[in-house]
Amino acid sequence: MELLQSDKEVEQVLLQAASTGEAISAIRKICSEKDIPVKTVPPEKLSRLTGGNHQGVIAFTSPVRFQQLEDIVQHTIEQGEAPLILLLDHITDMGNFGAICRTAWAAGVHAIVIPTSGAAPVNGDAIKASAGALQMLPVCRVARLEDALDYLRLNGLLIIGAAAEGNTTPAQTDFSIPCAIVMGSEDEGISPGIRPQLTATVAIPMQRPFDSYNVSVACGMLLYECMRQRQ
Repeated sequence: MELLQSDKEVEQVLLQAASTGEAISAIRKICSEKDIPVKTVPPEKLSRLTGGNHQGVIAFTSPVRFQQLEDIVQHTIEQGEAPLILLLDHITDMGNFGAICRTAWAAGVHAIVIPTSGAAPVNGDAIKASAGALQMLPVCRVARLEDALDYLRLNGLLIIGAAAEGNTTPAQTDFSIPCAIVMGSEDEGISPGIRPQLTATVAIPMQRPFDSYNVSVACGMLLYECMRQRQ
């Protein structure tokens, strides 16, 4: 409980299945207020992770301090720059997540936004996969990407989704203005609930017919075009 009430970043909380009581209710309440993911697991899993030394609860701390999206956007505008925000919609593969973060930092992305549920864990392995970029790149964790997109749109950002059925190409898209790019999962693409919020969709051309590019590769192509236009 003390850890959750402190200013330390908590990546995830595991609760033993069927746990009840005032303490459990309080933990769930704090996690809800702080957008900390909570997962219910069998007691055997908690025992494997701790060697049997637990009280039905395990909290994992994050090596990255999450930022507030509003602060990032406001600071970027005050610096006279056009915000470039990258939102990851259900990108759960650690390798892809790390590669995207590495490219995003190098290409000048101001922040990455991930959902509380349905995202790769932000832990030591993720930092390694990003070659350390996660320790420099601002990461914002939100309960709902839809709400983050509403905020970005209201603050003048163009919302661009990467999709195979996109109606334009990266070269035809103006990335020099304030914009947010949404990358969906390789299996499902951008979530149906997010699609109506897109201002434009971008498709990366292929020389040969195929389902799609790897998501981290596609993201790299888009971010290179962003960087090229902004230089």
